[in-house]
Amino acid sequence: MKEIKIVKLESTVSVSVTGTVCYLNCKHCGRHYLESMISINKTDQIPLNTKSLLISGGSTPDGKVPITDHIEEIKRLKNFKLNFHTGLVNELEAMEISKIADAISFDFVGEDEVIKKVYNLNAKVEDYVRSLENLLKFKKAVYPHITVGLDCGKISHEYKAIDILSSYKLEKVVFLVFIPTPMTYFEKCQPPKIEEIKDVFGYARKKFNCDLNLGCMYPKGNLRDEIATAAVEAGFNTITQPSEKLTEFLRKSGYKLTFQDECCIF
Repeated sequence: MKEIKIVKLESTVSVSVTGTVCYLNCKHCGRHYLESMISINKTDQIPLNTKSLLISGGSTPDGKVPITDHIEEIKRLKNFKLNFHTGLVNELEAMEISKIADAISFDFVGEDEVIKKVYNLNAKVEDYVRSLENLLKFKKAVYPHITVGLDCGKISHEYKAIDILSSYKLEKVVFLVFIPTPMTYFEKCQPPKIEEIKDVFGYARKKFNCDLNLGCMYPKGNLRDEIATAAVEAGFNTITQPSEKLTEFLRKSGYKLTFQDECCIF
């Protein structure tokens, strides 16, 4: 019987080390998602039922989330499981973060042009590879994230990203799907077509010998069920925030479902 983990995000909270500040102002985000995070200086607002935290924030001009500037504040949060969204890191930063991290989430992009266009960042794929390798030196629990359609909903970097990452011994890779977000540069872009998403998911399953997760960031509405179904059909191990309708369909279809109430990487 095929087993699938269903994640219902109830016990993970996002904390921003920069508040709502981001120097890059990426075209797909435009600081929008920082607004819903709890600022690092307001952690007394973390709900009582919280089990884990995503430590994230805006980027510096060189593509880093300045986590190491707040290490002492973050250490006071070790009663929670900690997942770090790092951005680019050097070896020293990777070592320092790894000492207190339970997990590390690392956005990976497979084309120089997409890095420049979407992130407004003068960095190369080799900088992302170097950062990933720095993190893996100190931590096994490093989970690359690939956003399908990151470039205004177009398929561009995804296959190259999969090819590069498949050469590493990873425990899991997380896939997200571009969401047209109001008040961002890409707000009028459309998500990738479902057939394109299916092709990427299928290719990923062939290339990776590890768990594959559909993460929390993917479009809502009817397309959400189609994307989650595509992930199931491709053999993904974890589906985050599927609809109740799809969850019930999977149960009736004979899948063995396990449930988790915090971030999919735990």
